[in-house]
Amino acid sequence: MWTGRRGEAAGELTPEQIEQWHRRISPPENELPAGVALTVLLGRTDDAAVGITQVEAFSTGFRFTLAVRVRQARSRLPGGGLFTLISSHAHPGVEIPLEDRLLLGIEYPDGRRASTLHDLRMAGPAAGDDSTPLMLVQQGGGGSEQSVDQAYWVAPLPPAGPMTVVLAWPGFGMPESRTVLDGGAIHAAAAHSHVLWPPQSVTAPAPLPTPPRPSSGWFAQPPD
Repeated sequence: MWTGRRGEAAGELTPEQIEQWHRRISPPENELPAGVALTVLLGRTDDAAVGITQVEAFSTGFRFTLAVRVRQARSRLPGGGLFTLISSHAHPGVEIPLEDRLLLGIEYPDGRRASTLHDLRMAGPAAGDDSTPLMLVQQGGGGSEQSVDQAYWVAPLPPAGPMTVVLAWPGFGMPESRTVLDGGAIHAAAAHSHVLWPPQSVTAPAPLPTPPRPSSGWFAQPPD
């Protein structure tokens, strides 16, 4: 159930809104994406590196893989190890200090923004135009204590212009940084995706818990 945007009353979703919601939070299952020739290093130290690989453009958004590498496995990591520090989902019984978590954010040239601290329950269904809130949704991933590949879904597609990727991982020596990419290249690639058949009916997704936010910096401000 959608809890509503700030200032709006909560309510049950209609079947049409459920369809819209599902198509916003995940890639179209009836579509083959177009590959985007884009690999970028977001941040690195002598002992860790974070980058973006495997960018795929769909008609409704794009998916990418966040590649995380560390030189040596660290002891005394919380339950779940390195993957837990990257995951945007809360883990029952596991408390992770914000400075240890890898924080990732996207900002479009029109000011829309989303991050791994984004509360999906506040976004709600939307029409898919330039006023649609930006969404960054964690998908499948995994790895080891030294290497994790985590997929993310971003919707809607970026407009033409600079798209900013924000990274912060102080626990591994990476303060908040910004990397500017060409959003227009991703948008243009989406025209080459292949729709295979009409979309199928879906059901409402389960609600996710709200993660904590830092007190300052880019990640302290929730999306509009």
